[in-house]
Amino acid sequence: MRSLAQGVWVLLFFSFSMGESRAVPDYTGANRSLQLQALKAGILEYLGMDRPPEPRERASHHQLNTIHQQYRSMLAEQAGTTLLLQTTVHPLGPEQVQIATTGPIHWFRAVFRRDTRITEDFTLVQAQLLFLRQPTDSAIYDLPLLNPNIQIRIHKNSSSYLEKMFDLKGLKAKGHNISLDMTAAVEERLRHSSHALLTVDLGFVTGEEGSSEPTPRLCLELEFSVGKVRNARSANHEDNHCSQKSLSVSFEEIGWSDWIVAPSAYTMHFCDGSCPHNYKPASMHTQIKSRLHRLSKGATPGPCCVPAAYEPMVLMHYDSRGKLKVSSFDDLIVSKCHCA
Repeated sequence: MRSLAQGVWVLLFFSFSMGESRAVPDYTGANRSLQLQALKAGILEYLGMDRPPEPRERASHHQLNTIHQQYRSMLAEQAGTTLLLQTTVHPLGPEQVQIATTGPIHWFRAVFRRDTRITEDFTLVQAQLLFLRQPTDSAIYDLPLLNPNIQIRIHKNSSSYLEKMFDLKGLKAKGHNISLDMTAAVEERLRHSSHALLTVDLGFVTGEEGSSEPTPRLCLELEFSVGKVRNARSANHEDNHCSQKSLSVSFEEIGWSDWIVAPSAYTMHFCDGSCPHNYKPASMHTQIKSRLHRLSKGATPGPCCVPAAYEPMVLMHYDSRGKLKVSSFDDLIVSKCHCA
């Protein structure tokens, strides 16, 4: 199957004139309408649909939250600047709680370990502990926290820890994720090359004997930078030469907001422009092709402006059966153009 961006480009191709000398094309009005039609046709073809689906039944709150977590994880993984580390949360017995506590407290422990994705180029920007209850059914999920007080112990080493109390009563409404800043603790572990990036104990102050919260699900979100260097565009860049063009697309604008849940909009990139001799050649073959085009005075075809690299896009949407799902488009967003 050809790439989605290639399919969209084939449809867009006919709305622009080709050649080494031409006016800068208009990306509004009729041309914009053609571009949106091309995009809609390309997305439907990629998803295996001949028409937009009609959601028969909206996803439950629990289903929506589960799929949204999957959507967020895929976004983070594809962006390459955010890592989501997951672990198993274990309940702690009374013998594992090292100090006396006042009142009924149910303790859980989570240990997040370093993995191979964390390299020497890794510079931590932010670390967030994401807390989400993991209910056994939707009825439990719709209930607020039995008691919003959570006691957090952040382990500094095997014998000491930092203890904090969080009052979560502002987040008692159903469906809220809880995010706690752990940047300082993770930075400390990174400096000491610790295998365990973060060890935390969570104590739920239940308020009465016999009451408890469901076992929490935790993940550690690490935002980092790797010092990428981008080439600056030339100040003398000719707008009508081969380059990346952009078109902002709102799914509400094209009438798809009822079945595309996220994102609500995105910026579509595509390649357009002329290819003068030796301008952004994709290969030696392109240079020869350009030279032949000049020598033959246009009798042989010259290079065309085409995508050179792509970035992925993740879509959370309803499928043809009315089920909410997440789809990844590996080659939808053009990130670089050249002449070929």
